[in-house]
Amino acid sequence: MKVEGTKKDNAVVVTVTGRMDAVAAPQFERACAAWLDQGERSLIVDMSGLEYCSSMGLRSILIIAKRLQASGGRFALAGLGGPVREVFRIAGLLPVFSVFETVEAALGNAG
Repeated sequence: MKVEGTKKDNAVVVTVTGRMDAVAAPQFERACAAWLDQGERSLIVDMSGLEYCSSMGLRSILIIAKRLQASGGRFALAGLGGPVREVFRIAGLLPVFSVFETVEAALGNAG
């Protein structure tokens, strides 16, 4: 899995590609935590290049989302499609997150 963060407008867009499994999920968590430790309070996770997300991936996403929520921040998912979207649906997590078709749509809805 590859994780890249880019500052756009008033948010950090975290782009994840590949497979978010038990081995890769901690990498995602560390990358997001580093942005939060720098004082960022708005993360948009671009999942359009993500092929697979395991339960450990879901756990890491929830940890970061809860940390942001606790500090009054904003967490959104973008580009959630195919099998990855189905994993979120089956886990009952789609209503828990702000989900947008594109990063641009998520940036346009920044609160």
